[in-house]
Amino acid sequence: MKKWMLCLAGVLSGAMAGCNNDATSPTAGEATLRMWLTDKTAAYDAVNITFTEISAHIDSQWIVLNDQTQTVNLLDWNNGKTLLLGQAAIEAGTYTQIRLKIAAAEVVWNGQSYPMDVPSGAQSGLKLLTKFEIAAGSTYDIVLDFDAERSVVTTGPPQNPKGFKLKPTIRAIAMAFTGSISGRVANPAALPVAVAVAGNDTITASAVDPVSGDFRLAFLPPMAYVVSIADTLGRAFSKPDAPVNAGQDYALGSITLQ
Repeated sequence: MKKWMLCLAGVLSGAMAGCNNDATSPTAGEATLRMWLTDKTAAYDAVNITFTEISAHIDSQWIVLNDQTQTVNLLDWNNGKTLLLGQAAIEAGTYTQIRLKIAAAEVVWNGQSYPMDVPSGAQSGLKLLTKFEIAAGSTYDIVLDFDAERSVVTTGPPQNPKGFKLKPTIRAIAMAFTGSISGRVANPAALPVAVAVAGNDTITASAVDPVSGDFRLAFLPPMAYVVSIADTLGRAFSKPDAPVNAGQDYALGSITLQ
């Protein structure tokens, strides 16, 4: 299985079926495209998504990176971890869209499994409208940050939902153009969560390891972030203006929640 990233935020819409392309070693004039999946933490036991196809669009054709059905628990892939969704040797050139086909989705909440309604557009293909140039002989990695918290929508009262719907929220970014923020919480037993905020938007979030205290806010576009950490006892930490540069990690060091 494989992973990937892209340089622009994705816009989702329905898509048409495309063509198949076997994943082989690139030849002259070709490159390798790899799609990686990551997630930020969410307040569910599991969010299982069944993908049936991952593809990219160039000129008038879809190039399939993976057409094997795979079910992924998004919550297994946070704190900087990634999963390779698909890869292929592809034609070099300018690509304008990425397409994800989703056959089914399930959320596990309070120990019970609930099927999620999947929009028809996700079954025929969700498109990430973006543009990226791939040079011959290169390997291009794109990371898809599938936001489980925002993608799961409840019907009925939030504390006693009648059902769940999937409304995919995905951030796509070129891996080479991102950095990260890391740290270690000295008192992590009360399940703290770290978030990186830019303006009024939470860009990513990560559960702090309850034993080691380690966390990593990964795949962040270069800029300054406010890092906030809070646990279930109300203890907190905040760091304004944490700088992120491409290809680098900004280490906060040891942190004590107060």
